[in-house]
Amino acid sequence: MFQPLHCGLYFTPEHIQQARDQRESEPFRAAWSVLHQRRQVDLLALAQWQGLLYRFEDDAEAGARAVRILQQDDLMPSDPLNPIELVASALVQAQCFEMVRDHQTFADSGEWMQRFYGIVQELNHISDDWLYTERVWLNALNLAAGIVLEDEPLFTQAVDLFRDIIRHDVHPEGYIRKAAQGHKHESLMRMLRAAQGLILTAEMATHAGEDLWAFNERRVSALTPMPYLLYYYYYPEKWRWDGEVEGDAVPEEGDSHIDIQAAQILYKRHAGMWEMAQRQSWSKDRQMLLDEIRPVYDLWGGGLVTLTHGTPEQKRRRFGLF
Repeated sequence: MFQPLHCGLYFTPEHIQQARDQRESEPFRAAWSVLHQRRQVDLLALAQWQGLLYRFEDDAEAGARAVRILQQDDLMPSDPLNPIELVASALVQAQCFEMVRDHQTFADSGEWMQRFYGIVQELNHISDDWLYTERVWLNALNLAAGIVLEDEPLFTQAVDLFRDIIRHDVHPEGYIRKAAQGHKHESLMRMLRAAQGLILTAEMATHAGEDLWAFNERRVSALTPMPYLLYYYYYPEKWRWDGEVEGDAVPEEGDSHIDIQAAQILYKRHAGMWEMAQRQSWSKDRQMLLDEIRPVYDLWGGGLVTLTHGTPEQKRRRFGLF
């Protein structure tokens, strides 16, 4: 049942309470430290940061700062390198708005929502020739817009498209063939981004009343690409999809042009999905990655995601890791 919470798009009051209750335990202690020490320069990142301070610390002044940024500044990139930057920027704005929409200084939130709706309409209008990954993220934005605007038909349309992607595009082994198609030597980035778009969509929808984490067909869900992609964090030289993607055959493991340092930088840039996936379904292998990269900050993927979605160390003890 469609029921937007209007808390933080990706998190709920329960997430906030867990972070507070676990303030002195890892990984939350490190995340709290980052929240209080980090200084943002980019306006969009600053709005997100102030929104997190408002929600997690009840910092009304931080909330007011976030509101002022959303009200007065054009946060869309003026010269994006690719369409996904436009979509991601709009999606982060939606998250920021959801975090502060109840702030007492946001008297003209209706005006903001009208402007946001115009951005979403324009992006949908110009998306016909976009690559597959960009359309996956556009669907995530459409779902977010359904939540922000309380537009149930828009939300439902995005939910239906998500299900179609799971049914038809995600292979049971975890790869997303359509995401591999495009410029050479960028397929790993595209597949990572496609997987993250699905994770973000599932997380948002679940908090708005439609549990897309539970959606499963052909033994495939939003989590299916995660083990597949995790392997290539450690072995990027074996990446299969660096060349032309033709027909239905799966390329052989081969000589990828991606070195391990470049691959790990790429993974860390989109690290939020690993925290969200881990909270949803705990994995020892995923935990090894998170131990290496925490605390996770991912502007496009939810912000300070270790704070919002971290898994307590007690869970690790239950799985016999200590």
